[in-house]
Amino acid sequence: MKNWIRNILIGGLVFFGTAQANNFLGPLTWRDSTWDYRSEDPEDSVRTLNPLKLTGVASTTLIAYGAAYWFVFDKGWWGENGSDFHFENDFDYALNLDKLGHFASGVVLGELFYEGYRWSGVSEFYSYLFAGLSAMSTHIAVDVKDGFAPSWGFSIFDVLSGSIGGFLPMAERYVPLFKYVDLKWSYWINTKVYYRQNHQASDGIFTDDYVNQTYWASFKPYRLLPAAARRYYPSWLAIAAGISIDEGVFIKHYEGTPHREVYIALDYDLEALRPQSRWARFLVKTLNYFKLPAPTVQVYPDVKWFLMYPIKF
Repeated sequence: MKNWIRNILIGGLVFFGTAQANNFLGPLTWRDSTWDYRSEDPEDSVRTLNPLKLTGVASTTLIAYGAAYWFVFDKGWWGENGSDFHFENDFDYALNLDKLGHFASGVVLGELFYEGYRWSGVSEFYSYLFAGLSAMSTHIAVDVKDGFAPSWGFSIFDVLSGSIGGFLPMAERYVPLFKYVDLKWSYWINTKVYYRQNHQASDGIFTDDYVNQTYWASFKPYRLLPAAARRYYPSWLAIAAGISIDEGVFIKHYEGTPHREVYIALDYDLEALRPQSRWARFLVKTLNYFKLPAPTVQVYPDVKWFLMYPIKF
């Protein structure tokens, strides 16, 4: 298993290195041009709104919401045992890492809504705007439902986190800061302590398994270097800082103190592939939200080395 993963990593590095040597990835300064891999093709920038497609997107969304409510939320949340609407301050839950989880779910919703609006003919800017508003509305609706649950409550922090996440795709398109940093997520089951707990809704779902999740900010040194120095640095090589929590968060009688864990890792900027077609850009946009396995060092609370984190070996 270890050799297989190591071979994939080495093969990937060789591929990227060879590609850059052959100028397969294009000019080293491509990302500093006016072209943006997230922008639509010039000939596709203006579309005619298709009411039928827009109705289809709206109908599909409503059907998905209805199905989720009847088959998942109604049973998984609290079934028939409701209560009066109330608020809950859960800011400290899972050492705040669940707020990053809500943020990530907002990002997913924002991207999905954007693709739906663009497909139906809404302009690029308004597709991003409406996608963010739709993601925010979704989180408000979910937390209003939580507000009537006996074991939960309406969490303003959950709504804010998810709403901000819903506007991240728009920020990545229009805010220059995101030329230099990507926000990413990684997941690997290294411990099953979360799944051994009693869960009201089910046996547990991976989205709540924060012990095995890590959230990253991936920085792109290539784009920060002076033009003369860029030829010596691989355009695809990024440096990421990540945060996670230890398993003590889900152990009732934990001998130590539950704590956060901080990591520094190598990363891959998939935008360096210079995607050209609409679907290639969509694929890169999607994959670039995931932090792929890479050499990593844990720097807090103690120092540990991992060859292919999030796989801990």
